[in-house]
Amino acid sequence: MRNGSLYIILQAMSNDNPLHYHEDGARAAGPAFDQVRQAAQTLMAEGRGDEAFDFLLSALAAVLKKSRELELLLAKLRRVGRSSERVDPGQLALLFEELVSQLGPEAGTSDLEAEAREDAELECEIEQAREERPGGSKPERSTWRTEGVKREVHTVAVPPEGRRCERCGQEKHKIGEDVSPVLEYVPAHFVEHEYRLEKWACRSCKRGVTTAPGPAKVIDRSAAGASVLAHVVVSKYADHTPLHRLHRIYERSGVQVPVSTLADWVAGVAERVEPLVDRLASRIVKEAYLVGTDATGLPVLDPSRAENIQRGTIWGYVGDGKDVVFRYTPTGEGATGPWAFLAGRKGYVQADAASVFDRLFNGQVASAVEVGCWAHARRRFVALQDTDCRVAYPLKLIGRLYRIEHLADLKELSPQERARLRGQRSRRALDTLHGWLVATLAKEPPASEFAKACGYVINQWTALTRFLEDGRLGLDNNLVERQLRDIALGRKNFLFAGSHAAAKRTATLYSLLRTAAQHGVPPLPYLTDVLQRLADGWDHDRLDELLPDQWQTARPPP
Repeated sequence: MRNGSLYIILQAMSNDNPLHYHEDGARAAGPAFDQVRQAAQTLMAEGRGDEAFDFLLSALAAVLKKSRELELLLAKLRRVGRSSERVDPGQLALLFEELVSQLGPEAGTSDLEAEAREDAELECEIEQAREERPGGSKPERSTWRTEGVKREVHTVAVPPEGRRCERCGQEKHKIGEDVSPVLEYVPAHFVEHEYRLEKWACRSCKRGVTTAPGPAKVIDRSAAGASVLAHVVVSKYADHTPLHRLHRIYERSGVQVPVSTLADWVAGVAERVEPLVDRLASRIVKEAYLVGTDATGLPVLDPSRAENIQRGTIWGYVGDGKDVVFRYTPTGEGATGPWAFLAGRKGYVQADAASVFDRLFNGQVASAVEVGCWAHARRRFVALQDTDCRVAYPLKLIGRLYRIEHLADLKELSPQERARLRGQRSRRALDTLHGWLVATLAKEPPASEFAKACGYVINQWTALTRFLEDGRLGLDNNLVERQLRDIALGRKNFLFAGSHAAAKRTATLYSLLRTAAQHGVPPLPYLTDVLQRLADGWDHDRLDELLPDQWQTARPPP
């Protein structure tokens, strides 16, 4: 039977076949097609029919595998520019058809109906919780608002001729005022303070000159005041404005500062605030209940490299969702990155499944408790949306986990209450997802992209379900990624760091500004005040009082 099937295949591939339906395909396939045919015919001529059959099947499998890879690549190219990760209803319909064909109409219908009912109940609870919140479910009307803006009140009086009634001639009485706001923009400007320091000397002995004390300098021998230095740093590291662009902006305001001088100012500020960032790092390592970590690249000028560029790494660490610290390393090696920063940690650490983090959890450099990231797991299925309708089901179940978290947020549940809600609702979705993944993976070719996506979730299952243990743990590591996004935006604008030392300063300044942002502290007044206090000789033992959260607490209300 096997040789008979092989004979039919070879007949179809033969040039003597009168149907000739294969010729166009053979020409398109090129010499590879002829090589496969000749090899198979040679094996047949030698009486090795089984080997010829296996050879043809292997060639066909290779072609089908390459075809699947090309289809996936084409689908990814078609998705360029699309940012939505929502599940297409059409995919759910295709998935339903597949379930019905595999399980039978009754099983498929009952399972999906139960899933639909659960999702509908969850949506009703979310809507009810939204209505019970202050302000109800109606979204706020989009309008401009001002906060901390100087307000000037102008009273416009009614002219005398308008104060007498046109009908009876009697004097009118003031009954109130209408308010008509007008928002104006006053361009920023520089003020040059010139301090004339008196000098006194003794005319008799002509010794002992006394000079009046000058203002404290943030940077030695620099004329830049704290507010200017803060503006330079905030412009570059919060607003992503390259220094050469800031140079032109200042020039339009009448101040010409060379780009090299601006760079020196940035370096001076980084040196000043480095002790504050070290205190943040210590607080994360010693006090944080949960530490999230991830990394991104940063090109750095390096003349020792062939292309004068080395791709360094910025490691990000976020403690309890508030304190943010970045550390630069010339390479992406764990020994100089998370292994050094989190050495000896025993608490929770949330990260993706990259192998560089393994030593944090296996006792080699730390015995931390791994918390997985559902966002990373989900992206593997999202990448296959256009090529495999089956991903609609795991995406639907993962989406339910996030909707349950949204419900907990709306209800403002405590960590203990959130953990109970997860145990009641999230665990059911997880059990369903795990069972489906295991059953599906058993039938899927291991080399397929879909099998790899399923395998990732199953292999990371313990870490991914860790959030069930504690309501203070999150589903994903997106908060850390949002902090790294600022570095990515800056990298897109200023392209690279000028040196490895500059890259370290970049990490320092981003750390302080992102921590201020997480605590809701306005960066410009905060950095201006902190730099001035440091210049005035702030006590090193009281550095914690200058950290964003404590600075905000001690700040008098506006």
